Amino acid sequence: MLTLISESMAREGMKFVFEGPDEVCATCKLRFTCLSSLEKGRVYEITAVKKTKHFCPREDGYLVLVEIAEPKLTFALSSRRAIAGMTVEYHPPCDRAFCQHYDECVAVGLSEGEKAVILAVKGPVDCPLSPSKRIVEVRRLQG
Repeated sequence: MLTLISESMAREGMKFVFEGPDEVCATCKLRFTCLSSLEKGRVYEITAVKKTKHFCPREDGYLVLVEIAEPKLTFALSSRRAIAGMTVEYHPPCDRAFCQHYDECVAVGLSEGEKAVILAVKGPVDCPLSPSKRIVEVRRLQG
């Protein structure tokens, strides 16, 4: 997938969350190139930086054409369900945003009810609510 991104952010391996288009984007001639591959709330990783540049009136600077892909995501899951190769439906494991493990337990880029395939099972999480949780690495199933 291709998109345009600001020169300062155009680094291979850089990840970002697309927060949605700005009002200025609705009438821009580059909107299709910038926005057609992006979905609000998704995480993307830059896999290649191209040489093509375009001026963006919103950024008041140049955007660079980049290749992007959805990276692997991680979240906590009951150890009984944490099996490599298994397809799971994502449900945030808790809503305790002030827990020290919250960032590793909850997946950024996945919405409630979305399906993902488990690629790998990582170590345990020291969860005060459920001691049997494991971190799983997943790829979101599109469609």
